[in-house]
Amino acid sequence: MQSQFSSQEIERIVRLVVERLVTENASAGQVAAKAPPPVGELRLDSKLVTVSSLKGKLNEAITVLCVPAKAVVTPAVKDELKDRGIRLRRANQADCGQEVLSPVVVNAAKQMVSSTWNSAGRSEQVGNLKLAIQRAISVAQSDKMVVILADQPEVAAAAANRANGIRAMVACASHDWKSAAESLGANLIVCHPGQWNDSEVPRLLSSLWDLRGTAGPDWLK
Repeated sequence: MQSQFSSQEIERIVRLVVERLVTENASAGQVAAKAPPPVGELRLDSKLVTVSSLKGKLNEAITVLCVPAKAVVTPAVKDELKDRGIRLRRANQADCGQEVLSPVVVNAAKQMVSSTWNSAGRSEQVGNLKLAIQRAISVAQSDKMVVILADQPEVAAAAANRANGIRAMVACASHDWKSAAESLGANLIVCHPGQWNDSEVPRLLSSLWDLRGTAGPDWLK
């Protein structure tokens, strides 16, 4: 049977089909390349967030729950998040793809450091502790909060506290570091990476970022 289309028309149809497929594949590639959630963030697309919808999704590593801006969050969920120390973040779905801000982490530790300290992409490697302290002091003056990873945290904190406007403290996962940082109005936190489990790091960084700018006792200023 003779085709009803000329060779030119067939070629044009094939070209249009190929262009359509290329466009669809490119769009699919963009979706696949979308950045994964930051460490410690749970994203939900639901318009209604209830305790049952969260069942099995919250764990010790979750520090932020991101929901659409107009989502309805039940009071029971808010109580659950408060009890767990999880921050609720409302955002448009596009914004939920953005990383949660956290303090700059200045790494001066000699040992291998877990990638969880770099969850927000704000980690700097400085091999010399003295230079790391100087860098952290500079960051603290602008960001109001910075973290140093050091094998000698007490030494680093003592040295940093010699600078005007710096309130440095050592934070250990086994102690109530959050209350100490809040009461001190700390803006520079020193941690020994070996004293922190990966599941504890996201909560530390998220909480410290929320505490930035907290005022300490007047006589310490």
